[in-house]
Amino acid sequence: MILVTGANGFVGRNLVKLLRQDNIAVRALVRNVAKAARLRDLGAELAEGDISNLSSLETALQGCKKVIHLVGIIQEAPGVTFKDVHVDGTRNLLEEAKKAGVRHFIYQSALGTRPNAKSLYHRTKWEAEELVRASGVPFTILRSSLIYGPGDLFTIRLAETIKISPVLPVIGTGRSKVQPIFIDDVAACLAKIVTGGAHLNKVYEIGGPEQLTYEEVTKAIAAALGVNRPTVHMPLFFMRSMAKIAEAVLPKPPVTTDQLIMLQEDNICGLRDIRESLGIEPVRFREGLSRFLGK
Repeated sequence: MILVTGANGFVGRNLVKLLRQDNIAVRALVRNVAKAARLRDLGAELAEGDISNLSSLETALQGCKKVIHLVGIIQEAPGVTFKDVHVDGTRNLLEEAKKAGVRHFIYQSALGTRPNAKSLYHRTKWEAEELVRASGVPFTILRSSLIYGPGDLFTIRLAETIKISPVLPVIGTGRSKVQPIFIDDVAACLAKIVTGGAHLNKVYEIGGPEQLTYEEVTKAIAAALGVNRPTVHMPLFFMRSMAKIAEAVLPKPPVTTDQLIMLQEDNICGLRDIRESLGIEPVRFREGLSRFLGK
């Protein structure tokens, strides 16, 4: 039995679907069973709980020898911080995993994670990685670049903006590079890791086959939508000011100062891990977009 945390999220739903297609037993940790009908329909066993609730984790881990930890947030909300989720939540899960005799702990991290990162998101992801490495439980850490596909918030928000805007808005210079990776490829990587025996105590970095600037990403999404408009660069100092105001007055601002920091950094890697170590040939960005946009 494999426990998948964050199973009802973007990556989790796709991973559970793939694992169940191969008749792999999955227990899905979800915060609300009533909202996880799709996972039950796939044949996953549902366990209601939360990474902040140790007793619920103890129950969910019974009989599980492998864990795929997907829980994470891309921005903070009132009462929910990066530290709460990435650090404290991972610590709780690791403690209960050790008690349950888990033999393989897979943690989904992110490219850019490092000890002295400028963004709090990446620093707390690093803290979580350090907990995983020091836990004594055999582990695999998977760092991915921007994940896109049906249901991802980044593409949805940008596509909605493009549809209603008279221009293509690009934050700052738009020259920072990213390596968009299709959700099916991420799920395939995680499935390979959890079912294979050659991935213990390793860190993998994965991305799509193309290193694209954020401006190129924006134009590719516009093209997939059939939109052809002039590009306008939004000055970074203006966006920072707007983000600070939005953070002060909105529970879920459209963009945060932490996200602006990450948007100005390259988020790229080599292809050796995904192609040679995991045996996946990643989908090109425009091909992936064509599968769910512009239809």
